Formats: sequence, structure tokens, C-alpha cells
Amino acid sequence: MALNVAHDHRSIRTQTLDVDLERYVTDMAQEENTFTIILADHGNTYTMYTSDVLEGRFEMFHPSLFIIVPDKVASRLGKNAMSALAANQRRLVTMIELHRSLMVLAKPLIDGVKQVGLFTPMSLSRTCDNMELRTPNLCVCEGWDVPADNDTSRMPIAEFAIGQLNNRIQEQYQEGLSLKANTRARTGKIRRSCQSLLPLWFENVRERNSKTDGSLITSMDIRVAAGDVVPQREDIFHVEVWTREIKGNKSLQMKLLSYDRLTLFGKYAVCADHNVELKLCVCFQNAKKTRSEITPQSLEGWKRFGQRPVVKNVSNTRCLRLITWSYDDKNSKAYEIANVCRNQSYRVKIRAEEASNVKFSRQLPFHLDVKPARVLFVLSVRRHISYWDAQVEIAVTVDNEVK
Repeated sequence: MALNVAHDHRSIRTQTLDVDLERYVTDMAQEENTFTIILADHGNTYTMYTSDVLEGRFEMFHPSLFIIVPDKVASRLGKNAMSALAANQRRLVTMIELHRSLMVLAKPLIDGVKQVGLFTPMSLSRTCDNMELRTPNLCVCEGWDVPADNDTSRMPIAEFAIGQLNNRIQEQYQEGLSLKANTRARTGKIRRSCQSLLPLWFENVRERNSKTDGSLITSMDIRVAAGDVVPQREDIFHVEVWTREIKGNKSLQMKLLSYDRLTLFGKYAVCADHNVELKLCVCFQNAKKTRSEITPQSLEGWKRFGQRPVVKNVSNTRCLRLITWSYDDKNSKAYEIANVCRNQSYRVKIRAEEASNVKFSRQLPFHLDVKPARVLFVLSVRRHISYWDAQVEIAVTVDNEVK
């Protein structure tokens, strides 16, 4: 059974469960053939504390777990299993171990239970690197990751993460269009409801090194402008980005490992595109606030992390624009490419005309297909050595045009 009575910001309704819970625990302890598990789907907190304060999120991702083992059940499990259950009360475990324990209980017990899951002692030296974790879970292991400054040197990572999410929103929208909708899209009669995410700032930056390949994994919370159907002014996305620095290679080989949304987003269902994952969507019921028109003028009016972009024409085309976002005295940059036309697609080549003391989010050169009325994230750039000057110039050339 599942109970939602405790979803109360003041913890008043929770008290109504006390008498019944006490009776339930007492009764189940007397059931000779029943192994009882009582667990929560999240920690003790269920308020804005979990999204606004990092300590609240640590609490949210560490739910309570109680197991009731009557004497007869304990004898059937065996001394080794009971010893492991007792030891694992103070070891690092996850719901995955609980799942494995339940799977072996589904089979007949012969001379005790098979020593898997919680029925075998977890190692005292176990850390979060040894566990299967789904982000944005936060691990309690001391020193597993460390807090890092949320300064402009990490802006390229934040830009890369938001860029990947925005590209994903557009891909999902495009893939979900029907043949008829595609025809209308080419004539400009379809407007996408789920908007490109416009980041405001990032916080709670943490870093850890992978034990397998020595790469750096950076996690952070990125706040973006919210739509008009939710009470909050900002939505919060938690992201994890993988980077690997190799001597002599200008690419950081960035990968978006995972993302999750920390603020509630169910209300966006009233205006979301049905084919875009709701967890990614920010939309408006007020049509005047919708940023659906891709024009040179609208591009120059966008703001990301408090900055406005520089928008330049891509030579020999009337449709393509290269958008540059600059930070940290122009030493950290992000690039997007926009197609302001509605009936012309382009295949373009991205290369670096100049690159000194910089690292790119990906290897250059590379090609992109830019469809009509689309804005694609291209790459981000950061200064490599902080006390040296950096120079970078990105060039875009058109390989071919596709109707």
C-alpha cells in the first residue's frame, strides 16, 4: 500500500498515522511467515527546502527504511543473513540491494536464503563510486565530491548543459510532428509551445573525479526563467557534465551525463507540446510571452546569465546567424547558430580560425544540419590557463542548401 497523508508542509497530518502505524508494526512482528518492509519514497522533507537548499536535497534523497523480521522468519533466513542485515544498518546501501533481496525471497528457501543484496554484508570501504546511482541523488560519503566555486570559469559547462537540453527540446518537437504538421511548419503556421530554456544563474557546483578514467564530473543546479502557469519565477535543473582533459588536445569532450528537474513541473501540461518531454518544458498560457518567432531582432533581445548576445550574419546566406555569448571578460564563450528562414535547411561546417589558450566542449571541425526556424547550440569555449590571454574565432561555412 502507499500513503500520501504525510504530504503536509506543516507535518500536522502525519501525526494522524501514529496510532495505526504502531498497531501495524506490532501486528506484523507477530506474523510468523511475513517479512515486512516499510520505506519512504523520499526523505523527511517535502517542501521548497529540497530545491532551494542543498542540505534539503541531501535529506530528500535519503529515505527511511525499516524491516520487520519475526523470529520464525529469522530462523528460515539463517544466521548469516540476519548477521548481514544487522551489519548493513550502518553500511552504505541503496534500493537496488533491497530489490535483489526481494528477488531471492521469491524462491523457495533451502538451508537459508541466498547471500545477495541486503543478506550479505556490504563493504565498510564502499563509496558512492561503487554504487549504481541515478542523479540527482546526492551521496553521503564524505569526500566523494567537493564543492566548487560557481564563477565564470564554469560558465562553459553550464552553457553546454543548457545547450544540450535546448537541442533536445527541438529534436523531440521535430520528431513528433506528423506529416501534415511538417508541411504547416515549413509555411510557418505551427508554433512550438515549449520554449528554449533561458538560464539565469547556476549554483551548488560540485566536482568529483571518476575512479575509472580520471575524468572530471561536474554537477550544478541551473535556474531558468519559468513560465506563467507555475507559482515559481525560476525553474531549477540539476545537471551532470563529464569532461576529460588530454594534453595537446583542445577538446574537453563534454558529455551531458544526466539531468533532472528539481522544481515541480506538472502544471506545464496545460500548455506543453504533447511530443516534448514534460520534464523539459517551459511554456506560457499567455501567447504574448511565447518566444516562438525566430528573427534577427528577437535573437538580439534574448538574455542568458544576464548577458545579451552578439548576432552576426553567416556569409553568403540570408538565413543563418551565428550567436555568440561572452563571459569572463570574453574568455568564456558559447555559440549557437540560428536559421531565421522557414523553407530552407543548411548543412554547415564549424571550425576554429583562431584558438590560443582555449579548450572547446567538442572536437573541431564538425558539421551541423540547421533546419528552418531553429536555433542550435554549437559549442562552448573556456580559457585554459587562467592567467594567460586567450584568443578564439569561430567560423561557419555553408556546405550545401536543402529545400
